[in-house]
Amino acid sequence: MLGGFFVGGGKQFNGQEYFAEYLSLIEKKGLYPAVYKVDGPSTAPEVVIANKKYLTFCSNNYLGIANHPEINSVAVKGIEKFGIGSGSTRLLSGSLDVQYECEKVLANFFGYEEVITFSSGYLANVGVIKMLIDPFPYFQIFGEGEGVIFSDAFNHASVIDGIRLSKARREVYPHSDMNALEHALRSNRGKRKLILTDGIFSMDGDAADLKRITELAREYNAIVMVDDSHGVGVLGPHGEGTAAAQGVNDKIDVFMGSFTKAFGSIGGFIATSKTISEYLRITARSYIFSDPIPPLIASALIKATRIVRDNPERRKKVLENAEYLRESLKKMGLTVLGGESAIVPILIGDEKKAMALADSLFQNGILAPCIRRPAVAEGMERIRFSVMATHTRNQIDRLLTTVNSESKKSRVIQ
Repeated sequence: MLGGFFVGGGKQFNGQEYFAEYLSLIEKKGLYPAVYKVDGPSTAPEVVIANKKYLTFCSNNYLGIANHPEINSVAVKGIEKFGIGSGSTRLLSGSLDVQYECEKVLANFFGYEEVITFSSGYLANVGVIKMLIDPFPYFQIFGEGEGVIFSDAFNHASVIDGIRLSKARREVYPHSDMNALEHALRSNRGKRKLILTDGIFSMDGDAADLKRITELAREYNAIVMVDDSHGVGVLGPHGEGTAAAQGVNDKIDVFMGSFTKAFGSIGGFIATSKTISEYLRITARSYIFSDPIPPLIASALIKATRIVRDNPERRKKVLENAEYLRESLKKMGLTVLGGESAIVPILIGDEKKAMALADSLFQNGILAPCIRRPAVAEGMERIRFSVMATHTRNQIDRLLTTVNSESKKSRVIQ
């Protein structure tokens, strides 16, 4: 039970009433998001909600391996050997051989000296960013001055939250504006500098210009960290991600990714040098004070990494599906964002229209919720379609037919 306390003017604040009033207002405006209870797996192209089948275009299971039988078999054996939990943090109870093996396999795959795994990608960002730019937390030997973080305006929420935990000053540059980034870097010569960017931007589906970013980093003596959660597994010669696709994998100092997308699992990782890895293992609070990925998941990720690497047809298929959907939506006259990933957003630019279109799609058996505040700025509302390698052409055509019809009804298409 929330207690009350007095605020300005002697009025007593009642927590229950405060939150209830806001909830009531949100519901009256029709802004409370619909959260559906899905029966069974939620990662297949078709899901069941209240005994009705729906096509889903909001899953990040890009390669369609979340329910892969070989990965499932490894996970079952992992349960039999390790159980379902981790026991404690790695600094307290040690690391299992399978956890180290998983990190070694990942490091070899991504082409880095070491990989550190976290129980979520969010925890990787909020724990690591601060420690890359702030002074060592326990004592100082260099007499460091102020650090500066340079962040793309469209970076993921976990990157933004990681930045907020840092004591460093931040410079947010307009989305993918390399001239603005260079100007900010030039204005901060002599300071410790960290450039932060998504590889694939999750709300727009476009790629960062990592080639130019790494050139600027070398010129202005900055560290580069890339969150490529939506690029790993999908882009690159073997699924190594956006940096590999752009030929600059060896120029990224700290490479972050998530296993919740193309790898079809849970957790996150940081790939970097041995020196930075060892530093982060004793300073990143989300690593020190959180339990790691359960060993059964670590064992399954070893198999998942090999399946990602050895199945180029899955990467080809998901990108072909995305391109077909993207070009077809453009032909309808819709404003389609992105162009380099499995993410295909259509910009609506109006909250009520976007919510109405998402609801009408749902009524027609398609699950594709609208994206709005706080994920995007007001006026940038959209429907973001996530495409999988397991979507059939018939399923995508059904989506296109429905979008065309319902967009005209809601006047998204005039």
